[in-house]
Amino acid sequence: MSSYTFRYFKVAGFGETSRLLLTAAQVDWIEENPEWPQEKPNQPFGRLPVLIERSADSSSDLILSESATIERYLARTYGFLPADPRQAALQEQLRDRINDVILAYIA
Repeated sequence: MSSYTFRYFKVAGFGETSRLLLTAAQVDWIEENPEWPQEKPNQPFGRLPVLIERSADSSSDLILSESATIERYLARTYGFLPADPRQAALQEQLRDRINDVILAYIA
């Protein structure tokens, strides 16, 4: 089974859904809170959140950035998205709407 490192700030924000998905999936994961902005150049696209997946045999790592990408990957991997593409699209639409709420809160 894979293990994960999740990098984000010590706030809920755009990373909270990924934290919840990792917890709900009951997988092995840790969180790192990089010093910002010093660590910015070391992150993919210079952004957080970042998810690092390590395979059980350590043969390969997957590094993902962008909150929606991470969420969709985890949701598909651990069966939180319906198999039916139309139903999955409706669920993903709701996720994208949540993004608007977060941006409104920040503003």
